[in-house]
Amino acid sequence: MNDAQILDRLSAFTPDYESFEPFKATFEMNTGISLAHPWINGDSLIAYQMMRSILGNEFFTLPTKKVLPINEYLILPLKQSHGVYHSSISIFDTDDRFLTTVYKRFADREMSVIKTRRKKIQRGAGFYKDCMLQTPYVPAKTVEFYFNGDMNLCEKLLKCVPGLGKDRSRGFGMIKSVSVESCKEDYSLMRDSSFMRPIPCKEVDGLPMHSMMLTYFPPYWSRKEAVMCVFPGSGVILGT
Repeated sequence: MNDAQILDRLSAFTPDYESFEPFKATFEMNTGISLAHPWINGDSLIAYQMMRSILGNEFFTLPTKKVLPINEYLILPLKQSHGVYHSSISIFDTDDRFLTTVYKRFADREMSVIKTRRKKIQRGAGFYKDCMLQTPYVPAKTVEFYFNGDMNLCEKLLKCVPGLGKDRSRGFGMIKSVSVESCKEDYSLMRDSSFMRPIPCKEVDGLPMHSMMLTYFPPYWSRKEAVMCVFPGSGVILGT
């Protein structure tokens, strides 16, 4: 795909800034969610789906451990304040957390579809290695996110999200339905004096009650841009 094609597809996601409004997205889940992080960032879902829509199948050939300059070209259809997108983290309908075990074993019945010249399959090492993995598991039936932005455009993107969390190929994070509705109040950054997402401490009035080194914009897995941020769910001590 050439630059002209990318720019043409990118133009389809130009937000209508005059229509920005607070809204809530609710994911009804078919299966529980496997997590590699305590929460899911709402704006990362928007960025992920925009990249998939723009690049098509070439999205799956992108380097996995290289930070791409997506923020220079990809403008999410969300309101920003001091570089922070108005987008909350995931709100699960349960506080339960478990460790579940996933087993991977070589199946003899799949011998006919294996494409290899090897006469022996090594099950103690390599691609066909048997293993037992433990993964954090949240038995959530619904997951909510709060946003402020172009609701119509975000709704189209969110309804195409293939799943939530990791290990989706093993059946975790399967989505039943997605509903989007407008809100009277903007809870994308704060609700009931608690922060709804990571926000740099330098942008907060008062002394943060809980803070740590976090990335506050996509891609969240990269630690290169991590700064001291207010921890989601915490508040601030005023009068300092």
